[in-house]
Amino acid sequence: MKKILMTMCAFVALTAGAQDIKNGSLWNINNLEYEAKVNADKTISFNAMAEGEELAFRLTPSKNKKNEYTIGEDPKADGFNPYSKATRAKYVAEQGWKLLCLYDQKGGLREVLDGSFVGSGEKVAMGKWMQQIMGKYVDSYGDELEIGNEVVYKNGLACATYENILFNGCVTGVVKITGNTHLDGMWEVVQTLDGLTLYEVKQDEYGMFERKGNEQELDWINTEPRFGYASIVLLNDKQFRKMDKATLRIMRNSILAKHGYVMSSPDLKEYFGSKAWFSPRPSNDGVFDELTLVERLNIELIKGEE
Repeated sequence: MKKILMTMCAFVALTAGAQDIKNGSLWNINNLEYEAKVNADKTISFNAMAEGEELAFRLTPSKNKKNEYTIGEDPKADGFNPYSKATRAKYVAEQGWKLLCLYDQKGGLREVLDGSFVGSGEKVAMGKWMQQIMGKYVDSYGDELEIGNEVVYKNGLACATYENILFNGCVTGVVKITGNTHLDGMWEVVQTLDGLTLYEVKQDEYGMFERKGNEQELDWINTEPRFGYASIVLLNDKQFRKMDKATLRIMRNSILAKHGYVMSSPDLKEYFGSKAWFSPRPSNDGVFDELTLVERLNIELIKGEE
């Protein structure tokens, strides 16, 4: 009996010390792919290459909390730690996701690395960006435009194609539109509260973009929430960070409004009260329990950017 108990205790101890972050696993953020390496001392090294430069950091397991780590420099790596302002990390496996959440000293969520993605980091970043801009709009001439998967439709007919411009594998937010449309050319796309603002740009010999002065406004006319993608797409990219503070505030609260959350601020009440898709609840009780993992994390990421 004593031998059985000792064996069971050893099994429990082994299970408690096991790593949920697997050796050789890949972790996406923006267009980067970090590879995890589990060291002999149970620390985990993360390494990535960005424009020929090595990025590296190391996780040290918490002695008291499973799947929690402290973040520090990797003494065996030549690269620098891009998350030096983050002090704590938490591995989360939930709803089909495998995520590494990085928190600062005050407990704010700074970044999220995705270990559940499929495909190259570049393709993942491209897919996320396209989900953020696709939809139906009306331009300054009153024509209905729909941005689809690399195709632009005008009044229901395909009129142009567009190409997402990358720089060193990074999504720039610039698209090149080619076809029978007044938007023929190269444009920087910026998300706004009402839709999109397109700034005409030119690219220099070093790959940098400069605005030329011409701009176009596209107003959102979908029946779905303007920022509905924030309930589906994990915002661990750079594009949403281009939004101004007021737009980020609406975006964050849109996640709650999709669940019928009734706002207390007069301006938010007025904004969401005017939306056909908004269906207020009798009480806000239980709203936060309904949020998905992605919705909860996106609220934290947006709030941190605000």
